[in-house]
Amino acid sequence: MSVPAALRTLLGARCIEDRERLRRYEIPERGEPGRTTAALLPQTEDEVGEILRICNAHGTALVLSGGRTGLVEAQRPEGELVLSLEKLDRPLAFELADSRRFLFPDNHDLEAQAAALLTWYHLQRDDGQEPDLAGASITAQAGMAVDTVNGLLGTLGRMWPMEMGSSSAASIGGCAANGSAGANAVCYGTAVHMTEAAWGFWGDGTAASPSVATPWRPLPPQVLAIDSASVRPEWGLLGTQGVLGVITHLKLRSFPIPAQREGVLVSVDHMAAVMAMLSAARTDFGADIEEFEFISRNAMQLVRDYRGDSFRSPLADDGSPYTVLLQVKSALPDENLAGRLYDLLTDTLRVSDQRIGYAPLPVLKAIRHSITEASNARMRALGGGRLSFDTATPLTQFGAYLSDLDREIHGASPDVEFITFGHAGVGGAHLHLLGTREHPVAPQADALTRLVFDITAAYGGTFSAEHGVGPKWGREFQRRSPAAVRKALWSAKKQHDPRGILSPRSFGLGRL
Repeated sequence: MSVPAALRTLLGARCIEDRERLRRYEIPERGEPGRTTAALLPQTEDEVGEILRICNAHGTALVLSGGRTGLVEAQRPEGELVLSLEKLDRPLAFELADSRRFLFPDNHDLEAQAAALLTWYHLQRDDGQEPDLAGASITAQAGMAVDTVNGLLGTLGRMWPMEMGSSSAASIGGCAANGSAGANAVCYGTAVHMTEAAWGFWGDGTAASPSVATPWRPLPPQVLAIDSASVRPEWGLLGTQGVLGVITHLKLRSFPIPAQREGVLVSVDHMAAVMAMLSAARTDFGADIEEFEFISRNAMQLVRDYRGDSFRSPLADDGSPYTVLLQVKSALPDENLAGRLYDLLTDTLRVSDQRIGYAPLPVLKAIRHSITEASNARMRALGGGRLSFDTATPLTQFGAYLSDLDREIHGASPDVEFITFGHAGVGGAHLHLLGTREHPVAPQADALTRLVFDITAAYGGTFSAEHGVGPKWGREFQRRSPAAVRKALWSAKKQHDPRGILSPRSFGLGRL
């Protein structure tokens, strides 16, 4: 695709056309490389609007690039130009619930920005009392990384609780546009729920009014909790995955960093026991469950093999089919949180001490966040490729769903290694199907995909829980999503991006 001269005039050296420099925009974190003729790097929000207007005038298509950590190929160009928001990475303001605001200094020194925020906060004392932080928010540009935002909020004992293995690179704008969930979704919901408002531009280059979504509220167990295939155009730029417009800055809800956190690994014999543990934990801890993750035995074995002598686990390998990572929190610094957790496991659930593993939370989380990397290494060693899925079902169906899926996949393709792990607290599962050199997955891809998605649908689930639809699952969206959902998205696309320049292959919209 040719590059309009107006883009070169607008951006100068930030309109990248050098082949060597373009490589990083063509190669996603996972998946095959793409191809583009230019990457556009605006450094102001107004430049984003102007880029969109120029591209509309010339019919030039764009794909969006933030942290490039997405898994559904939305950031991979196939001839489109790449619009990267990496230079829109500044914090803008911190605001208290009573509207007092701190404006961050215009620099990129995180320590200086954090120190200035803390100084301002101390100056807000009234009669010796520091102001209440409940309801406080931070406004930042869309290209800021999740960890960078938390580095600032942590100064005041606050956080934006998006927890995933790629939080050092994943951008807040990308998370909010995609509706990312992560390990803490059982407590805080998705990035959409954790965002108070988002601003930016529609695909036609006009300024978008603030996009607003509702805060998280736990849903009944028979209701699907996370579903990025059920896009809601009424939320505007939030959760619509960059097909309607571009987020340029966001106002994020902040949450208190708990006074205490405790976590354990627990060996479990079957998925029914996993879900019984979640039910009991909810009875005892309610909204204070921060994480409830499950790891299949073969996923745990991948991590053991991958990390070798550096692997540290508080649990011996007793052959249990599943391991649960349960993390709870408390706002009370003096509460015996560890004792409460132990009582839940031993008294209520009758779990033996040998099946409970205590360790510092970073050790437990390192195991969970190593699974995908370990799967990557195993895929390379086996040489037969991998199919990856991100599904969800209602909690009432989750255990039976995974058991049925395991049986059906091994019946259809006994040579496939089936790896499962994910967010059991919201019914989310990451599924990796690994082939071998003798039995690669590519020739079976269509049949296995259909099998996985048919079983998921039979259990009231979604083929895309939290990672979005993108081009990867565009055909499945058109095939499986309700007609009302498809019609609403298509109508919003025609309204806000009538020339179809933004992410034209996502959701299968380019096929219509």
